[in-house]
Amino acid sequence: MPNSSDRRKKRIGSIAAALFVLFYILPLVVGSVFAAVEFLRDGEAFAVVLFLLIYGVMGGAVLIGVVLALRQRLQEIEGGEEDDAAQY
Repeated sequence: MPNSSDRRKKRIGSIAAALFVLFYILPLVVGSVFAAVEFLRDGEAFAVVLFLLIYGVMGGAVLIGVVLALRQRLQEIEGGEEDDAAQY
């Protein structure tokens, strides 16, 4: 029977991995959106603005996916699904 220390380690590892991805992707997304706004303000090429906005939207989707996966992972850890599967 796993103890609470094992669950705590799994939670900390999951949160640390998610935070690493969030702190890596978030500046890229915010930077691309701000760059797109600046290019729009200066009247630069629309293709560049479109690329930066698409990049920002896709990065935002990654951020949402990471948060949802973290939420699901934490529910699995709390529910003991891994512990049940380890018995077989």
